[in-house]
Amino acid sequence: MADQRDLRFMKLYYTNTSPFARIVRLAILELGIADRLEMAIADPWTEESGLYRVNPLEKVPALELDDGRVLVDSLTIAEYLDRSFGDNRLLPLDPAGWVSERRLAALAHGVIEAGVARLIERLRRPEPYRWAGWDARQKAKIVRTLDLLEGEVAGFAGTEPGLGRIALAAALGYMDFRFADDAWREGRPKLAAWYAAVADRPAMQQTMPG
Repeated sequence: MADQRDLRFMKLYYTNTSPFARIVRLAILELGIADRLEMAIADPWTEESGLYRVNPLEKVPALELDDGRVLVDSLTIAEYLDRSFGDNRLLPLDPAGWVSERRLAALAHGVIEAGVARLIERLRRPEPYRWAGWDARQKAKIVRTLDLLEGEVAGFAGTEPGLGRIALAAALGYMDFRFADDAWREGRPKLAAWYAAVADRPAMQQTMPG
């Protein structure tokens, strides 16, 4: 039975462009609890946002609970919301289902981490100090992981939300948003077809970065 507590005291700190925050925003929408949380945009790159006072790591997403504790890490936050208020719809409790969904979520999360590392190198590091080898290394991680998932699409086919599928949708959306020139769909028709179907979900449309 889902916890029926009022969630209005909970506050999610996020940005519209963060793929990590998008995982949580998608989870919130798919669980149907969007109107029960306070949402606050907080830019982790500006001290004026005050995010460091909430999350000492100065990252989004961050979920402030009613007792003052703050949860960090997108997968942790999504799993907490699912277990507390979603009847484990996004992450099954049975070991086989948990491993399958959580493994997919971790792979997708890794794709996002590699993408963000590439973006920071491009946008935040002064041009004379940028390291092409670093970008190539992170890109290779993304390519290998998407190639792996192309061969595993049958195992997570369908558009019903799960934590792994939500994370993967956020990762592929981030690739379109920040690295369109990489053309990740080329050579991956099954993954591209899966994403095309998932991208039509209302939650995906409502959380488009920009």
